[in-house]
Amino acid sequence: MDLAKVREYFATKLWAEKQVADVVDALEHERSELLLVDIRDRESYQQGHIPGAISMLLDEFDSRCKELPTGKEIVTYCYGQHCHLSTLAALKLVEKGIPAKELNVGWKEWVAAGYPTRSESNSTLECDGWCRT
Repeated sequence: MDLAKVREYFATKLWAEKQVADVVDALEHERSELLLVDIRDRESYQQGHIPGAISMLLDEFDSRCKELPTGKEIVTYCYGQHCHLSTLAALKLVEKGIPAKELNVGWKEWVAAGYPTRSESNSTLECDGWCRT
């Protein structure tokens, strides 16, 4: 086993993931430095999502990434911890020069842990002057 490569992998993983405890803390203290992006389908989002999250399908990223605000940390999540949609979404954003991280849990783990959820049909993003140009 090449320990240097393993160390590099884990260091990079920690750097690219947002810890669930940090998201919970931001929600509890009503801090708005994060923007959570739910990559699941619209029906799943409407049935329940993390409070404050917006819905953006993976195939919409090319056309909608300019809607994402500057000055906020973008954090993607999807169905479960091992769902690759959130990884692909974060990768698409980074490839477009937009800093992004992936939440280290998915919706399934979020709900199982009893963290707060919201159900609503608000799936659009209102920029109010802070979107990317």
